[in-house]
Amino acid sequence: MRRDQRQVTCRLGRIVGARADHDAEVRLTTASYYTSPDGTGTPVTTRTDTTVDFTTAPVDALPAVWSARWTGTLVPTVTGLHRFSLLPSGTTSLKIDGRTVVSGTRQMARFFLGPYDYPLQGTIELTAGRAVSVEITYTNATAEPGTCGLTFGWQPESLIPAAVAAARAADAAVVFVNRVAGEGMDHAGYALPGDQDQLIEAVAAANPRTIVVLNTDGPVATPWLNDVAAVVQAWYAGRGAGTALAAVLFGDSDPAGRLPVTFPADATQGPGTSPATYPGTNGTVAYDEGTAVGYRFYDVRKQEPRFPFGHGLSYTTFAHGSLEATYDAAAEQITVEVTVTNTGRRQGTEVVQVYATLPASAAAEPRRLVAFQKVTLPAAGTKRLSLTVPAQDLTVWKSGATTLIPGSYTFATARSSRVVTAQRALTLG
Repeated sequence: MRRDQRQVTCRLGRIVGARADHDAEVRLTTASYYTSPDGTGTPVTTRTDTTVDFTTAPVDALPAVWSARWTGTLVPTVTGLHRFSLLPSGTTSLKIDGRTVVSGTRQMARFFLGPYDYPLQGTIELTAGRAVSVEITYTNATAEPGTCGLTFGWQPESLIPAAVAAARAADAAVVFVNRVAGEGMDHAGYALPGDQDQLIEAVAAANPRTIVVLNTDGPVATPWLNDVAAVVQAWYAGRGAGTALAAVLFGDSDPAGRLPVTFPADATQGPGTSPATYPGTNGTVAYDEGTAVGYRFYDVRKQEPRFPFGHGLSYTTFAHGSLEATYDAAAEQITVEVTVTNTGRRQGTEVVQVYATLPASAAAEPRRLVAFQKVTLPAAGTKRLSLTVPAQDLTVWKSGATTLIPGSYTFATARSSRVVTAQRALTLG
């Protein structure tokens, strides 16, 4: 089941595309256009508009940088969750009864990598027959020079009840959710856009055998995690995505991927979570994480993520045997050997990761990924793996050069940056 894509264009007066039995109105009061970038001063034009849907300046008298405000009244005909969207080239916001439902900045009104639109979205609970005020603001001050655009969309009826009914009658439910990124499309929050979290929660309540497929650009919040049976991170898998995903969901293929990023437990974890680091203060961004990039930041700050870097599950289980590490000074490389055994009842794929902890005098991150290897084994199958670590990968920047600090190094095999299976100390230098 997938969230509805029939986002209709909201014309200020009538909803184009709404079903007749859910016809609803947005009663317009004014549309005001300003020559200032922030909606201040005397409007250059105040008029009645019939639409908020443009990709060129809707008023001839506007300068290169301008702003606008539309106000009106919405009378919903259905009680429940309503989804709104704004597709801007610039900065925009939507307030319903004074509450900000959608806001953000985009550099383009139409996504340049394909024929699809990716609007900003938000939801709000409304009551049938109860009129609410609507205010839309817009400025093209943040758009690419010479461009503008805004489309206001409204889904007047939530399709979540229909999804719940289908899930309740099914043996299992698969919910596909989506979040897209591109140039000029930084995310203002960590949650899935629109009503997708509500969709997952409602379907999972109706069917405990619910699988969530994340078709996302990166980590997202998972407030429903303990209520679903499984989560598959699909990323953007390309033309063969459907076939590959079906093979994993039906168990024909083992899910062999591992996370190349960390999923934080909440929006306060990880780098770039303060105003100084994102979006910056007075136009200046502070990169204060230093070398603690990615999973290293979580290790340095002792934060427990939702899913660590390198995490991933299989339809079988694996055991890592004892670890051996040797240093070849002439070749300037370390060899790490470990035996991997499939301890389950079917074929599966394991990704063995090797992390190194440098001597304290190196003042380095707590743990550094230095090698990994994927291995597919039949049930009860065993294989001895040999992984090579160049000594260069263990260096730090010191006194203007990359330097291998003499001392004791700890090499660990692991299933992720947080799940170590064996380790061995080795003196280098």
